[in-house]
Amino acid sequence: MTYTFDEETALIPRDADSYTIEASEVYRNPTGMAFGGWGAAIAAKAVEMHEERRTLIVSQQATYLMGIGPGEVLVTVKLLRSGGSTQFWRVELSQNGNPALVADIVSSNRRPTDITYQIDMPDAKHPVESINLHRGNDMAPKWVSTFDQQIAKGVPFAVNETPEALVWIKEADGRPLDRINLFSICDTPMPRSFFLSEQFRPGSTVSMGTYIYASDDDLAAAGSDYMLLRVDGATVRNSATDSRVELWCANGVLLAVSNQIGFFR
Repeated sequence: MTYTFDEETALIPRDADSYTIEASEVYRNPTGMAFGGWGAAIAAKAVEMHEERRTLIVSQQATYLMGIGPGEVLVTVKLLRSGGSTQFWRVELSQNGNPALVADIVSSNRRPTDITYQIDMPDAKHPVESINLHRGNDMAPKWVSTFDQQIAKGVPFAVNETPEALVWIKEADGRPLDRINLFSICDTPMPRSFFLSEQFRPGSTVSMGTYIYASDDDLAAAGSDYMLLRVDGATVRNSATDSRVELWCANGVLLAVSNQIGFFR
């Protein structure tokens, strides 16, 4: 089966260190610019496809310099350093000669240790008891319909006591989780300003860091089932908001965390 995400992130090799792709029509925001999670996934995929990669992607720090509009996107990859078990990469997405997204990516092979600790998975209503984030909403970006989201806590476009939300999420067409669409999923939460006001306040991500703690076995266990996103923010003021994301497998394993800062009006 061909999944929507794979079709919309299909990079075309240009040479050993670059690729091209047409900006996705599916993963696009109402502003006409690409969904930030799509850009983050493209950067990760460029590293995954590179012939010199020999370790697993474990983190990405993405900076959004400008929006990615319709048209061709040039993706360039540079291996900055390669150590015994860790590699450091820089990826740039550009349009018409202008850089739009720059991502520093780390890939590494990590060994099990005798220390095992993680925070507790938050308690949440079962997905069937949660509120469906209606995929047919004409006001929502088209990319929202590529995910099945069930809100267990937090009401968007309302004055909640805190901006915390719990959302069950999976790819709507059944695509299983891997290290590439994980970056996209971690950018799906709405800005925290949406949970503190009834007024629509448009905004955009400026910087996003995502860190994968899942092993390949953990990702396989997550499969195409619901995962739980816990999203919170420490501050929403002076036109800026942060967002703190935890992505949990249904079996209680913490798969990844993500942090970002965004500006809103």
